[in-house]
Amino acid sequence: MAEIKSAIELAMEKTRNLVVDSKEREAMAIKDIEDKVKAVLRRYMEEMVDDEDAAKELNKVNADPVLKRTLILDAVVEEFDVRKNNEPLLALMYAAGIDLPETIRSELETLSKTFREEVEARKMVVRERISDNLAESGIAGSGIEANLVAWDEWREEVEQAGNAFKQRMEELKDTIKATNRNL
Repeated sequence: MAEIKSAIELAMEKTRNLVVDSKEREAMAIKDIEDKVKAVLRRYMEEMVDDEDAAKELNKVNADPVLKRTLILDAVVEEFDVRKNNEPLLALMYAAGIDLPETIRSELETLSKTFREEVEARKMVVRERISDNLAESGIAGSGIEANLVAWDEWREEVEQAGNAFKQRMEELKDTIKATNRNL
């Protein structure tokens, strides 16, 4: 009588002779290190750990120092966003022993500052436009102030401003990654 085999037994029989070669093993190891770095970064961004604890966790990741530095830098740089405060990311990099040249730090701060100024300028224009629209509808007075966050016009303006600065931020990210190769 024939033996009935489970799905796992059939799978094991079919994959018995498969072997992971060194390139695949190396790629899996890099992916594992990358996942560990991203997990620490995620906990840091969610304020579950401070920059010193995150740096300690990153130091515990067992990997070639150059590879680990590159993976940390790539993960942190991908989080840079002109719409956000990037100082915590810079603090994490510094705590992890990665210090960017002052010119790049300055350019990142200038870009963020210019974005905030642009958003503030657009805020005034949108607020005035909304107030005019409300006045046309018969809603006016000194106690009336538009809640910009609730208006689609405001969200669109912020999105447009972000898109205008996105290209420069991407260029800055590429510069940071290239700088890492030279440090």
